[in-house]
Amino acid sequence: MPIVDINAGFSLADVAWFDEEDTLFVFYQANAEQGLGPESQIELTYRTDHFELPWTPLSRLSTVHTHVPADCGPKSVCGSTSLAVGEPPRDVKLRLRYHRDGEMTLTAPVALNIIGKGPAHTNRSLLVYGVFDETNTHVQWRARHQFPTLRNHDVQKYGLRRHFSIADRRHGAIAAEFGENPYGYGSVPGCPGALPPLDLGPVETTDRAVFDVGTLPLSASESPVVCARSTVTDAQGGTFEAVALARKNPRVRPAFPVLRSPITENTPVKFMLHPCRRTISSPHYAMQQQRLFLEDAPEICLDGWTAPGFADELAAQFRTRIDLVRMQGRDMVLVLGFHHDDTTGRLGAVLETALQKVLPFERDKSSPRVTGAFVYDSVVHAVGIPELRRLVLWCPPNHLVDDLDEVPAEAASRCPAVSEIPDLKLGPFRFNQIPILTTRAQYLRFIEKYSEAQAGRMRSMSFRAPEHTPLSDNIPAGEFGTATFYNNEMITAEPGDAFSYCPDADTRKMVFRTSITPAPAGLELLPELHQLAPQPAYALGLFWDFPFLLKAQYESYLAGAATAYSFTVPFGIVSSNEETWASQLWTTGEFPVGDILAQCTRFCDHPTFDASVTYNVQSLFRDVYRRQCYRPVFPRPDDGGFPHDP
Repeated sequence: MPIVDINAGFSLADVAWFDEEDTLFVFYQANAEQGLGPESQIELTYRTDHFELPWTPLSRLSTVHTHVPADCGPKSVCGSTSLAVGEPPRDVKLRLRYHRDGEMTLTAPVALNIIGKGPAHTNRSLLVYGVFDETNTHVQWRARHQFPTLRNHDVQKYGLRRHFSIADRRHGAIAAEFGENPYGYGSVPGCPGALPPLDLGPVETTDRAVFDVGTLPLSASESPVVCARSTVTDAQGGTFEAVALARKNPRVRPAFPVLRSPITENTPVKFMLHPCRRTISSPHYAMQQQRLFLEDAPEICLDGWTAPGFADELAAQFRTRIDLVRMQGRDMVLVLGFHHDDTTGRLGAVLETALQKVLPFERDKSSPRVTGAFVYDSVVHAVGIPELRRLVLWCPPNHLVDDLDEVPAEAASRCPAVSEIPDLKLGPFRFNQIPILTTRAQYLRFIEKYSEAQAGRMRSMSFRAPEHTPLSDNIPAGEFGTATFYNNEMITAEPGDAFSYCPDADTRKMVFRTSITPAPAGLELLPELHQLAPQPAYALGLFWDFPFLLKAQYESYLAGAATAYSFTVPFGIVSSNEETWASQLWTTGEFPVGDILAQCTRFCDHPTFDASVTYNVQSLFRDVYRRQCYRPVFPRPDDGGFPHDP
């Protein structure tokens, strides 16, 4: 007969003796491809100074604790046992006998651990502690196995069950040191008699967890801890008693429920600026009119733009028209078609001067106000007045070529049309090769090579901006952005409170400020600031990347078919291929702060549950969740007696 390797061996042969309990625990798992069955058995031998146990099947030995059959699969024999052993063992050996009546055996390499005398929370094989449900009114008492080489769930898997009971509960504050004893097991000699008692009967179980028989009364709402007398079985039929503590979950609420800032569509205040006594380019003039829907807009002649005071005249006409439109009660955007052939930049500077006399004074008004200006120029112009850069969207893009076919795919520029569909292609053209908001030279070159029909036309254009209240305070932030604080929305806090910031939920940049830090700061900094220098109040505001959002729909005609698509025009230097994340944030007026920032108002130095219902005894809310999402799931009475507790 050929010899076949059946891959026999022990994957576990761990033995632990606890001096405090006079108990020897044995855990084993033997595996083989064949030869194992109901007649297989595990045998043990050991010696002490005064006793020697010869090789004996575990099934013939009396156990200290309950051990249920373990199932590790058809090719394994596994389980556990516990023996009363009054002195340290040595020469501990385990072996597998394939058949109880046979001679073939396999000896295991045993891992022996001796745990001497010491505190209950470190030198006993089981500790007892309590946790609370979501309401902080129901206590679940738990037993936790503590072995040097096995985790809590492994001990359960190999069949060990421990009996424990709970009695004599009291509630209040306990002067326990949780640093080295995080569960608080046996941390004080007994529950202080001065604490109010809870009128609850005893509970007991051989599961790893059991909910208490009643709920806490209203009078216990402020009590951080429930203290109880726990009893566990010990060797020789004895018992061991120690204090078990249940600490309440941190009391957490949304720091602020919803921040509301109505975002409304602005009324365009339109003007067409052009020379009245000469024609530069009729096709380009018509294109500018069509792109901005300026066919019926008031005209302003630019023929005398070099005269002194021309900028003042422009500003006066802007103000007159703005005040007339303001009567409609809606915020406004100044929309200017700027048709000219000055390449020196001097005419653009004159228009900047006129806008400087109007826009900064409108920006901080309460609604209705002018939120900014959109200028569609005939040539490329870079805004020179720094204050205007955050108020004026000045097109066309600053591509340095007259032929759009030569614009690189990843070209970044000021005033790009950014499609809501990334990497959009229209027939042979990339999106940034379509003459939507181009210079005069680029547009004329395009229609010369292709046609006016293929150049397409604007179908709609809208401007959206947040409304301002009489209390609104606007603070410049970054090159184009503004932080706006509206109606004194604020978070109030006590010095002992703690905060949790959830970066995954902060898709809309919210800001705060305090009396000692007036500059706007992101909410991610608030938890750390409150920990280091607690403030009584934190004013809440919203950060806006731009003063307004331009959104438009365009239609192109290619191969006899019309294709419509939407795009936005952001402030700053951006690529046309970038995703327009911003446009989605300008479509709602509600911003849920509570999903981003949670506030703990009581028991903030207590352990926490996570989303897997795991009790993280060393993850205290105040220390761990300043930059993490707090999304706990709590135990419930119908969860069963074996919670996840690795």
